Amino acid sequence: MKLYMIDSMPTKEIEELLSSHMSTIKRLLFARSLRLLPLPEQVGVFDALAFLIQEIPSLVPLSDQHLLAFLSEFLKMSSIGDGDMKDQNVSGYVVDKNGFVGLAQDWESQQARGHLYDHTCGVFLRRECAAMSPVEGSYIIIPEELPSGVQLRVSGLRLFRAVIRRHVDEFFDADSATPVGMPSPDCC
Repeated sequence: MKLYMIDSMPTKEIEELLSSHMSTIKRLLFARSLRLLPLPEQVGVFDALAFLIQEIPSLVPLSDQHLLAFLSEFLKMSSIGDGDMKDQNVSGYVVDKNGFVGLAQDWESQQARGHLYDHTCGVFLRRECAAMSPVEGSYIIIPEELPSGVQLRVSGLRLFRAVIRRHVDEFFDADSATPVGMPSPDCC
């Protein structure tokens, strides 16, 4: 979709089209806490934000409070060690960075045997393929599908790359008194 939309319309028109729907887009992207979304939906939110920030950075400025809260929540989630993320409401369950969700003793026993990340679901994942584009003579390359936990990390990196590339000055020159430059209270 990205290639077709970007190639077939001038950037100004895309910006006008998306800006007229930004309140709806933000409501869809930021309505729920990131940690409450299933992994595939988290990946979708990261990819959508990465696309918006990379292609039209003026639509989601780095000063946007929703974006800052979202990035902060993602940083907190990604800094938690494997096996440390436990839900108090569902005692005994653990979530790791590869998307393993299960009983703590299963996680510990699989980790001890050394095959926690065997991704046996890999046989069902899509391989890289090329699809005919609506634009004559061009193809869209659809990348290989990764397990959800791995894809979440890849999409998160793409999002941070887009943020840093498209908001370079704001990101690196942020004063420590601003939300962008403010260190996390539990970081130091």
